[in-house]
Amino acid sequence: MSFINELWNSAEEIYQSIINHPFNQELAAGTLKQEQFKYYLSQDAIYIGEYSRALAALAAKSPTHEEMLEFISFAKEGLEIERELHSHFMEAFQIKKAEDSALATEAYANFLLSSVAFKSYEEALAALLPCFWLYNEVAISIRENAASNNPYQKWIDTYSGVEFDQTTERLKEITNQLGQEAEEKLRKRMKQQFARSARYEWLFWNNAYQLKFWG
Repeated sequence: MSFINELWNSAEEIYQSIINHPFNQELAAGTLKQEQFKYYLSQDAIYIGEYSRALAALAAKSPTHEEMLEFISFAKEGLEIERELHSHFMEAFQIKKAEDSALATEAYANFLLSSVAFKSYEEALAALLPCFWLYNEVAISIRENAASNNPYQKWIDTYSGVEFDQTTERLKEITNQLGQEAEEKLRKRMKQQFARSARYEWLFWNNAYQLKFWG
């Protein structure tokens, strides 16, 4: 079994919980309350800024100039894609910029930043991968079941689109190669990092659905 498949297996149960979460079920049906989506998007705008910062910091740890340039490109691309998406919905739904990070947003962002700062390159990359990979898989699943005239169609199209697909696949390739070459102890730590980030993804959606700021 390839390492990337081992990674996915380590978070398969979490992925199923995300897919079946009322937030994503209702988003697919187009019935998710605007209040919940507004909360989610305002926090996502904060999170993406910190995620791109983590990607850029990871570039400095890259073993080759080629990978360094790729991660810088990923960070820039992530900001640009999200900025366009956020601008669309902030105007359409009159969403105000969040004044502060919710606890889940801050915890997830700090986990990623600390992983890049204090963990190995391999572990940090494994922690950063779910943001692209899980979002891509979730959006593809939602697209297959989405109601017509869905008010959240642009969100679905963005994360299931070709550009996002390509970046996700490249990140998976790099992670897989590193995992295949790593010793078993490091592989285990990479899986732990990946699964923890996946759980943060679930928490992010769950808190948005419940409109939790401190919980």
